[in-house]
Amino acid sequence: MKNIFTILLLAASLSLHAQKQQPVKIVFEIRPEVNYVTHLYTLAELGFSDLAYAAKYGNTLPQAAIDTLKKYKEYLTFAQGENGPLSWFFFRVAQETFDDADALKAVMDGYREEALRLGVPADEMAIPTAIANVYVENFDHYLKNVYPQVKADMEERRQLLNQKMQQQSFVKDWERVTGYKWNRGDYHWLLYRAGQKGPSYNNLNDSTNTVWYNQDIDYQLVMFSHEFGIFLMQDSISPIYEEMKEYTRKLESDLDLTYVPWSAFESLACWYNCKIAGKATADYHAFGEADVETFCRIFDRLSNDGISDPAELYRKGIMEYLK
Repeated sequence: MKNIFTILLLAASLSLHAQKQQPVKIVFEIRPEVNYVTHLYTLAELGFSDLAYAAKYGNTLPQAAIDTLKKYKEYLTFAQGENGPLSWFFFRVAQETFDDADALKAVMDGYREEALRLGVPADEMAIPTAIANVYVENFDHYLKNVYPQVKADMEERRQLLNQKMQQQSFVKDWERVTGYKWNRGDYHWLLYRAGQKGPSYNNLNDSTNTVWYNQDIDYQLVMFSHEFGIFLMQDSISPIYEEMKEYTRKLESDLDLTYVPWSAFESLACWYNCKIAGKATADYHAFGEADVETFCRIFDRLSNDGISDPAELYRKGIMEYLK
């Protein structure tokens, strides 16, 4: 009886181990919510632009709605790790699921109630309320008259990307070069049709990212690896990132150094991506505003000195850069 119990226990343990060892799936999805927010951001020119899209769908959003969003542009836009105070309208809505405008309104009402509970004065709710009204009042029209065609536009690309991803090994590659392990389950990419030019590759949560659907395929594959690396390193680097943002704000300098923590993180992802590929990858050349070349030279030097932990490389890389 004891032997049978031991065998059963071993079998259960092996089964659990097998479940834990299931390969991570990288999946590409088409959902209306992220397409809706990029639709609004593109037509109102809130850091996104897409001439072909605007020509095709520009008449699907009332001018009054566009004017409202443009009026509050400084609150809504985001880039290089610096977000406007109401940029959550992009990120929160993009990561949710809503069947219709009523469902979206219920969530918006919940945000408002939460803000009031936290002590935000009622008279300061006028701006977010105006923005929320634009989101809610135009959602059903979007679902009926825009999204079906948008989804059809992206379907072929989604299938191609899912096929391409089966040929990639960047989960194992990144785990090997960083020493970190991915433990967040499947990794999701949400494709969007609007906003060809804009802040693409936006993190929505710990395992979900967004991307404009029709970028050059080779560049896109490099960037998928880059962004996965950002997610993999995020837990260890995010606290240092926030610490360094505060540190750079306090430095006396004629230069604005607050971009440095963002620059260092993107550069570190480029540096590892180059190590994985054994050559300079497309992201290395695409992040010129992050001063990737200088940071990569610093990371090379620190690595040669025996520093291998990504978080330590990041912190010391910033301090070396600031010298």
